[in-house]
Amino acid sequence: MQSETNAIAGRIGENIRGRRERLLYQLDELARRAELQEHTLWRIERGTIMPSVLNLVHLADVLECRPGDLLNGVSATMDGDAG
Repeated sequence: MQSETNAIAGRIGENIRGRRERLLYQLDELARRAELQEHTLWRIERGTIMPSVLNLVHLADVLECRPGDLLNGVSATMDGDAG
C-alpha cells in the first residue's frame, strides 16, 4: 500500500512539474499563484507528499488544465516500480 501511494504521488508530481516547465513557470511563481507554500509544492513535485484535492484544483487552474490531467498515468494498480 505504501509503495502504491509513493508511486501515485510520484506520478502526480511528475505531471505537475512537466506542465509547470512547459508553461515556463518557476517553482516559486506557481506556488504563489496556486496559493501554496513553495516548499509544499517542491515536495509535491518530488512525490514526497500527496497533494490534497483542493491543491490539485488550485494547481490545475493555474496550469490551465483539468484536475484530472494532473492524474494522467495514475492507476490503482501502480506499484513502487511504476514510472
